[in-house]
Amino acid sequence: MQIRTGRVEAFSDSVISILITVMVFDIKFPDLAHDFTHRDVVQGFHVVGPKLIAYLFAFMVVGILWLNHHHFFHLVQVVDEKLMWLNLIFLFWLSLVPFPTSMIGKNPFLPESAAIFGCVLFMTSFWFSAMRRYAANHHLFERKDDEITEKVEEVSRRVQVKNYVSLCAYALGIPLAYVSVYISFGLFIIPTILFFIPDGVKEASDDVTEEIIDKEQA
Repeated sequence: MQIRTGRVEAFSDSVISILITVMVFDIKFPDLAHDFTHRDVVQGFHVVGPKLIAYLFAFMVVGILWLNHHHFFHLVQVVDEKLMWLNLIFLFWLSLVPFPTSMIGKNPFLPESAAIFGCVLFMTSFWFSAMRRYAANHHLFERKDDEITEKVEEVSRRVQVKNYVSLCAYALGIPLAYVSVYISFGLFIIPTILFFIPDGVKEASDDVTEEIIDKEQA
């Protein structure tokens, strides 16, 4: 079974937009008494501040993953059943991001908060890497133009190196959270910097190769 990449992207975009919305629901300004003072307002921002910072970082992580997810399916020509399952597993781990984000917002200096955040990001990156590796191994990037295919495969290899660096950063950040949460958060920023600008190929087409689909349906 092979389908157009657009359907997978539309479903993934819906999941990602919902989880971003869920994260922002966790940010609530404390209730103020009827005769509140300026000091009460400042104290309220002190309470909600860590939640805003945690949301900002999680939003950046999810946003960058969404951008790279879009670029990945921009390069993929067809989607088979196994790639769909890999994408579902990736979305499952990505949908767990709001949980450790809430933990960090409420307990920013708790080692377990950073460690669980690192675990979720590690698994999310692992399955995203698995998707890219599967697509490359099963020639889902191939096009009629050999030159474009070669460029796409080169981009895929370059991104895989970034994936491995990211996985190492997350893996180190998990145990180091019990040494210093600052070291852990510093390591978590590395993948965000690496993938801030997604790798792409301008010549690559979003359109599915109709001949491949017709051949599979025949």
